Amino acid sequence: MDQTIAQLTQAVNNHQMPSAVPQGPALLPEASCSVNLFFEVPGYGKAQATGRGRTGAEAVDNLRQTIAHTLSAFAPHPPPLASRTQRLSLLLACGLEKALAKDDGKLAERLTKAALLVLAGHVEEVVIDGQPMGVYRVRSQAEPANTVYDVQGRVCECQDSRRHAEDTTPYHCKHSLASLLVHRLSEQEAL
Repeated sequence: MDQTIAQLTQAVNNHQMPSAVPQGPALLPEASCSVNLFFEVPGYGKAQATGRGRTGAEAVDNLRQTIAHTLSAFAPHPPPLASRTQRLSLLLACGLEKALAKDDGKLAERLTKAALLVLAGHVEEVVIDGQPMGVYRVRSQAEPANTVYDVQGRVCECQDSRRHAEDTTPYHCKHSLASLLVHRLSEQEAL
């Protein structure tokens, strides 16, 4: 294609241009090849782009880049990530809706207490040599300075969790719920 374009004789303003495209830096104010195209910018309508280059291939490549940059500039930008507290509030609201749909007021109460543990900074993931271990250390709400529970999944060392260990339906104490909330927050931050 470049060879065909270079061999074409073009008439511009009644002047004949040479049939060969000069090599090296162009002495002309414009690039020796240009390509124009109309395209659609979502939400804005029709736009026109021009690609320029020393060869037809360069002009087409420049046109592609111009269109891509234009579409990127006019693309809607995602809203900034909400703060950790806002995201925690959304997770809590979702959990409370599910608890209330099950008519489980005690779960709603534990979820609220779990969110308070997270807000107070009482939940931290155990990391060894830079690797998360899937275990969370959760300080007691009643005695944060003296009591810390290790939580892995639904399994917690607290009395509430032990009391429900034999239940047929899965049970989450406030400590395991707090660790789940922190885990979900960390997943969101990794995105």
